[in-house]
Amino acid sequence: MTLDNAANFYVPWAAALAASAVEPVAVEPIVLHFQGIELPLVQTVLAVAGVLMARPLARKKEAALPLWHFLIVTLVMLVAAVAWVSESRPGVLFAFVVSIGLGFSGYALIEAAGTQIENFVKRIFDQVAEALRFRGRE
Repeated sequence: MTLDNAANFYVPWAAALAASAVEPVAVEPIVLHFQGIELPLVQTVLAVAGVLMARPLARKKEAALPLWHFLIVTLVMLVAAVAWVSESRPGVLFAFVVSIGLGFSGYALIEAAGTQIENFVKRIFDQVAEALRFRGRE
């Protein structure tokens, strides 16, 4: 092994070793206080960015909607992302990745929730109708 080869290996290795031995500086997150809601700034910005950057990649079924429907779904997903960040305080990367998923498949999420709500309301009406029919027989 030549001195040149050793220097090419040991100089970066020594620098990496020195850098890894230093304790990381703990930085308090910037938190916005707004009407009793605490929003971690970096996660909130990344959540909004993730939703907005993923919206143009929405599925074909959603892209066929009128523009105002597309904008309403975007707004709903922005509110959901910011509320989630406020409540769960995710890490920076997790906030960004989940928000991309919300932006990309937001309409599918709204459709699924709408179908569940529709089924729930139908079950309630069916139970009420059954109770009224049973009561009418007495």
